[in-house]
Amino acid sequence: MTIRLLPTLLLGTFALGWIAPAIRADVVHTASGAAAAGTIEEGSPADSVIVTTLAGPVEIPREDVVLVENRAELLRALRAAERRVAPGDLDGTIQLADWALRKGLFDSALELADSVLDAVRRGKDLSAVKLPPALFEVPVAGIGASGALDEESAWALLDASGGKKPATALVAAHRLKTLAVRSDVSAALLRGLEDPRPKVRRTALEALALKIPEGTIERVIERMLFDRDARVRAAATETVQAYGHDGVIYPLVRALRQDDPSLRSAAMDAIEMLRDRRAVATLVRSLRAGSAGSGKVRNHIAATTQTSFVKDYDVEIAQAAVIADPVIDTVQHGVVLDVAAAGVSERRMPAAERARVAALLEYLTGQSFGEDVARWEGWLEEQR
Repeated sequence: MTIRLLPTLLLGTFALGWIAPAIRADVVHTASGAAAAGTIEEGSPADSVIVTTLAGPVEIPREDVVLVENRAELLRALRAAERRVAPGDLDGTIQLADWALRKGLFDSALELADSVLDAVRRGKDLSAVKLPPALFEVPVAGIGASGALDEESAWALLDASGGKKPATALVAAHRLKTLAVRSDVSAALLRGLEDPRPKVRRTALEALALKIPEGTIERVIERMLFDRDARVRAAATETVQAYGHDGVIYPLVRALRQDDPSLRSAAMDAIEMLRDRRAVATLVRSLRAGSAGSGKVRNHIAATTQTSFVKDYDVEIAQAAVIADPVIDTVQHGVVLDVAAAGVSERRMPAAERARVAALLEYLTGQSFGEDVARWEGWLEEQR
């Protein structure tokens, strides 16, 4: 759909070289066809106009200014155009958002983009919606497109990235990742790792991967193994991969030996993403241990008393003598218990997990031995 907006309103020209002090414009057009969207500063010099835009102040010679568009009139034009967009016309709404961006109506552009993503977020990939690129340069949480971050502003962007407005959250996450590389905001990012919202945790991990602050890898590994959200664990694994730390395999192989199946599953997810062949030996051992379990834990307890006595004699007759060889026996009495502990079992890997281990071994090694532990152990010995 092509949106036809109201004709451009000529609210003020500068042919006479002056600006009425009360005019607070959003778009200043020049003779060359360029436009600056922002706010005209009242203290502009006599021969130029200073417009504060997202990218900073822009100075335009007064003789080049041909048109000024006022915010109130632009908003009225936008509302009129919105009424002409049919319900469910997402392309038309995106065109309106693009127009609002070019006119400096940044809050309205974000609201329109939010409405589009809200309409498609259930059951569809939000990344498939082509939002105007300029949308990612608008202010969020009072933070513009350029400049440095401090801990407070970084947290404001992190908080916005986990909000319920999808377009605003995307823009906030983009802004944080763009600006975090210029500033040390690792404290805010580490705080974000503990946030209850998975999207905030993922955004913090993605920003940490770009900057790689010192002393953060342990916290990232915690998210990689213990976070309840699979997408957060994947983001943490990508962050660890960006760090390039060789020692990350050691907590993963330790996790494979634990009794918690969710921890073992998280470790296998990370190993698969990292494709680290150093985990092969541990995976083979876990496959054997998981196949050899005997179910319930059993205990054998014996409390007995043994008493020895002379049971009989073996008699031998020799020349001029009789020899009696005593036969010693033992009486044993007491209590013997053979107990199976209810509710306690040896670790026996479920069939689905054994298949997962076998598939991961094949992925890491290229060998197709399935769940045949003997063949895996023989192959592993050959490799050594």
